[in-house]
Amino acid sequence: RRRHMAMTMMFERFNERALKVVWNAQEESRRLGHNYVGTEMLLLGVVAESSGVASKVLKKCGVGLQDARKAIEALVGRGDGLTVSVEIPFTPAAKRVLGDAVEEARKGAATAIDTAHILMAIIKEDGGNATKLLQELKADPAKVLEELTEALSEKEEKALVTASARRGGGGRGKQATLEEFGRDLTKAAAEGSMDPLVGRAAEVERTIQILARRQKNNPVLI
Repeated sequence: RRRHMAMTMMFERFNERALKVVWNAQEESRRLGHNYVGTEMLLLGVVAESSGVASKVLKKCGVGLQDARKAIEALVGRGDGLTVSVEIPFTPAAKRVLGDAVEEARKGAATAIDTAHILMAIIKEDGGNATKLLQELKADPAKVLEELTEALSEKEEKALVTASARRGGGGRGKQATLEEFGRDLTKAAAEGSMDPLVGRAAEVERTIQILARRQKNNPVLI
């Protein structure tokens, strides 16, 4: 029960696409009649989540869903087909990969675990069925990792640019409003474009005195 709670808490940090990877992996295991989810099924789950960064990288490296399904069936075969449980358990290696995905996200200062972090963890789990599957599909794990790292960097850079633009846009909006409805008197005085004050020396002196106060320093001119 404690392990189940730990897994549940971990999945709370997964974004929607990463959760879909886990769901896909369980469905692929069920389709092949297996009563476990191994690293190879997690890899297939990544491939099946076509909207994720990881799937796009794999596609770029020549890994497609149908070919991956055929290769997995050839690698692990079909089970007895008697799997009826809602949740299919993960193998120790698959659990390790999911935990490593959390660590990959932490190292990258990500706020949530994404498909890219799962794929990174899968590739670094050397010697497992997932690595064998990539090799069977003629995809070099080192090359996939390189492409994935580059794609993540581009994604993070775009996110930073977008956030910066939003912050800059908000500040510019306030500045534009001030420029539209206000007047820079300091600039006008420096340029000598202000109208001269005639016969109001007393008011000017009183205004200066009020402005010099520490409290109640807002003069009102009538």
